[in-house]
Amino acid sequence: MGSCAGEEGGAPGIPPLRPGDQFHLFVSYSSVDAVWTHGLTGRLEAELPGLRVCLHERDFTPGRNVLENMAGCIQQSQKVLLVLSEDFVQSRWCLLEADLSLVGSCLERKPVLPVLLRPCRVPLHLSHLTYLEATDGRFFQKLVQLLCTPNQRLASPPALRSAPALYSGKALLTLDCINRDSLSSWEVGSFSTLAVPDALKEVLEDPELYKRAVGILNGVRSPRCFLRYLGCRVILAIALMLLAVVFLFIPFTIGFVARQPPQWFLVISANVFLCLFFVILSVNTLCWLRRSSRRTLRELACRVGEANLLLAPHSVLVGCETKNKLYFVYVVLGDCKRAFLGAPEGEAAFQEAILRFSSSYACCLAHAHFPHWEEAAGAPGHLEVGLCFCQFVSLQLRRLGAVGVNPV
Repeated sequence: MGSCAGEEGGAPGIPPLRPGDQFHLFVSYSSVDAVWTHGLTGRLEAELPGLRVCLHERDFTPGRNVLENMAGCIQQSQKVLLVLSEDFVQSRWCLLEADLSLVGSCLERKPVLPVLLRPCRVPLHLSHLTYLEATDGRFFQKLVQLLCTPNQRLASPPALRSAPALYSGKALLTLDCINRDSLSSWEVGSFSTLAVPDALKEVLEDPELYKRAVGILNGVRSPRCFLRYLGCRVILAIALMLLAVVFLFIPFTIGFVARQPPQWFLVISANVFLCLFFVILSVNTLCWLRRSSRRTLRELACRVGEANLLLAPHSVLVGCETKNKLYFVYVVLGDCKRAFLGAPEGEAAFQEAILRFSSSYACCLAHAHFPHWEEAAGAPGHLEVGLCFCQFVSLQLRRLGAVGVNPV
């Protein structure tokens, strides 16, 4: 049984509620994890008689603003339990509850007890918390012990372990270009190299390394075209309008000079020619812009690969999927590199894989989404959540019809 020694007042083993408190425990969780959470809270309530647990679908006041319900229930609870999973960190309501509980913890020393249900990319503002692992054989007993411990004795809970600030596959930063507001659709953004962002300082101690890597990306130039200038676009528009007027009035002018009625055949022909001219010009312009954008993105992806050759030894990769945003991720590539080194010309193959595939791999890690993941399902890898780099490269090569790399 998970019961604990009795305390004065309240239910046996449970610290008494303070004046103004209504619950011993507020539980924040994703709806995807509802079955597991309800099973846990049901067992807690069964083994700790008198324990009052607040669940949003059961205890929020109907008709009341959601934010007021969250803040009020957290304020009226002794402790807060966060059920961490990938679905939790992707839910804005769950993160809002976590933020509110952290405010309560700072202001009132209200203990926040995170439970790691499944490995997930914990946001930076939650990564400093200590947590319990749901897979721990003594998880339930540890949780009961914490619930039975008065708040003032939980300043540094011994039963918990520190959540790692870094783990392989963690998204570190999304970096926007500095000229995003004035950027045209075909222009490439510029990224600041003045200082290393705070989210990267823990892994990139040398600021020159960051400046060199971002400097490589800033070397990509926007396509040269007169349409990029507003004055040129205005002049072109005026010229096209004048051309349209000329084409429309030529038949009437010929008829007036010859003292004959307007030749409607010429009028219709001029209109058809003018419409076709505009359509062809528009299609050619759009096709040029699309080809130019693809060419620029390919060049930017190649530059990102070059930057990743500098960053990979420091367990950092950068990815781009647009011309104005970069994604930085923390990923340890040691095991994957050893897998490449087991093949002929392994070092060269690893360098080539970094150049060709590291950008798209970093984007997949940043979004926690791997297209065609099911094709590699069940294959052993080196990353706990998602595909490791050598698995990703092997999958991409198979899809390109090439010979894949042995992932392990």
